[in-house]
Amino acid sequence: MQRRFRPPRIALVLGGGAARGWAHIGVIRALHEAGIKPDVVCGTSIGALVGAVYANGDLDWLEEWVGRLTWQAVVRLLDPRFTGGGLLGGRKLINLFADRFDGCLIGELKMPFTAVATELDTGREVWLQEGSVVDAVRASIAIPGIFTPIWHDGAWLVDGGLSNPVPVSAARALRADCVIGVDLNHDILNGRDLGGAVDDTPVPDPDAPPPVALRRNGKPFPRWLQPGPPTTDVRVRPPPGARVPSLLNSIAQSIDIMQVRITRSRLAGEPADIMIQPRLGGMGIFDFHRAAPAIEEGKAAVAYMMPAIRARLGLDG
Repeated sequence: MQRRFRPPRIALVLGGGAARGWAHIGVIRALHEAGIKPDVVCGTSIGALVGAVYANGDLDWLEEWVGRLTWQAVVRLLDPRFTGGGLLGGRKLINLFADRFDGCLIGELKMPFTAVATELDTGREVWLQEGSVVDAVRASIAIPGIFTPIWHDGAWLVDGGLSNPVPVSAARALRADCVIGVDLNHDILNGRDLGGAVDDTPVPDPDAPPPVALRRNGKPFPRWLQPGPPTTDVRVRPPPGARVPSLLNSIAQSIDIMQVRITRSRLAGEPADIMIQPRLGGMGIFDFHRAAPAIEEGKAAVAYMMPAIRARLGLDG
């Protein structure tokens, strides 16, 4: 008896990376243009948001909306606050998507979908595969210290990137034969300037008074932070002309380090069949207004991997 051929079940796994997640739009566009349409979609953080919109058939709307974003619009949407467990409430942003989903449940989406979050108390990875789409996405994007945690089923949930930034395992659980993963963070630790230029002028005469490092407002740093002659003092002194990284820069870079380390660890044990890695090292986690270059980088990354994708799916013959 001849066995009936079954086309491979393709899963698209969209990783976390805050504003870099607009690259997912370019990835999906490029795959569709090549005739490759995933059967299931899984996402963490911004990957959960884009994945849910895609699974709902609203990618055109999302691309048009992000293309109109300005920095001022982003600030208004993020809803700054200083209570409730996070700097940003995100209520305005979530309400925007809630209106679009109009109470849609995960089981009502046009393709199987999983959002990944993390239990704050235990660190346990949580796969959200039923219930409200908006609630699942809101939990998955709750970056610790940035967005407020979400209470769900008896536990506080935060960003899925803490436990599984590129959730290949969730896609495998949905019986995927081929997993195409998108890692947004592989090249982001590239030594970006966090606080301004450092003065590289020669070291002055040791008998001359030490130079004074100034803040951005022109006032000097505290005495213990001022540069001075070599010393065995264990306290760290910035070089002349150095500026202390801002609060947002410090938080953003710390999140980047965390994401890179966790992603590498998880993917080493749970590799995707195809890994797409857009080059987004020059893009910060709050650069939501820079959708156009991120989308183009997503398309370029798919083009680079297309020979491997076609070979894996048996499309060369």
